[in-house]
Amino acid sequence: MKAKSLASTIGAVILSVLSLDAQSPSAVSGRSVVTLQPAGEDGKYTIETSVNGVGVRTYYTEENWFVSMSTTTYLFLYENGYIHDEDVKGITTLKLPDGSSSKGAAFVIRKLKIGDHILVTDIPAFVVSKQNVPFIIGSSVFESLGGVTREGDRIVTGDPDGIESIAEVVDPVDSLRLAAQTHLEAEEYSEAIACYSALKEKDALNMLSEYQYAMLLGITGKDNENVSVSRDWLAPNEGKSMTMDYWILSGLGASYARLKDNSKAIESLEKAVSVYYRLFNTSEKGIKAGNFRDDNLGATLYRLGRVYAAEGKVSKTESNCALAAKCGYQSAIDFCKQYKIKY
Repeated sequence: MKAKSLASTIGAVILSVLSLDAQSPSAVSGRSVVTLQPAGEDGKYTIETSVNGVGVRTYYTEENWFVSMSTTTYLFLYENGYIHDEDVKGITTLKLPDGSSSKGAAFVIRKLKIGDHILVTDIPAFVVSKQNVPFIIGSSVFESLGGVTREGDRIVTGDPDGIESIAEVVDPVDSLRLAAQTHLEAEEYSEAIACYSALKEKDALNMLSEYQYAMLLGITGKDNENVSVSRDWLAPNEGKSMTMDYWILSGLGASYARLKDNSKAIESLEKAVSVYYRLFNTSEKGIKAGNFRDDNLGATLYRLGRVYAAEGKVSKTESNCALAAKCGYQSAIDFCKQYKIKY
């Protein structure tokens, strides 16, 4: 959803919801030049901001409104203590440009730093569940500083002469975690991987973020890196979550297979299958009886069968591909039909 269409529909709602409770926005510095950075080829721009001490990827619109954020961004900030209960001003409903309605929280951002020189306090904000970018800031924020003009790729507020930088502590780890999460949600995998890599260098990958990092490395074919990160994840975490164990082991097996390390691929994929059996309380017997159909398990069994084929182990190839076909996995069904394997 584009920033302009959002801005035109929610600006008045934000102001009406917050007018009774929020203080008027105030600026520590009202004089600055903010650079607009192109974001893709659709005319959008981003600017550097931090919200209550966390760096957030921010899109700019010239519409007359304050700010909104996606549900993902809001939940991250709330769950990590950057938005407090007292900041929340209520739940309201608004109509989006596509005709649908959305409910979300209206709240106040205590400190919004823009660039190096502006720190605005008590900014009205809104959560838009269907917003597909992390954070949008409108021209009303800059107008609250006492005037704003657009000069090409710059936003000029007040008198730009004699600007002093504002010192505001921004948490680099949480900023990276939020950036990784929002890039992941937007399917910007290269950018998300770069964030997770930076977190790893800071020794700041938790169980979930390291899991997400490994998954991304696997699906983007970065197999050597995936092997390293997956093994790092398994060492302290294996056994804590069967679901995570399955996906890590399955992805690890796929990476080993692409690297032609068939013995390790078989070991990882066999473990993944075993975990999935336990997770869903099934077995080879249940699959053969037609009591369990699942594409995820089918894909893993089929991959395992193909690795056994590369090792020349015919019976193992046929049994695993047959099980994959019984799970309903189409590639395995086609394989079994081609090579006349009964399933």
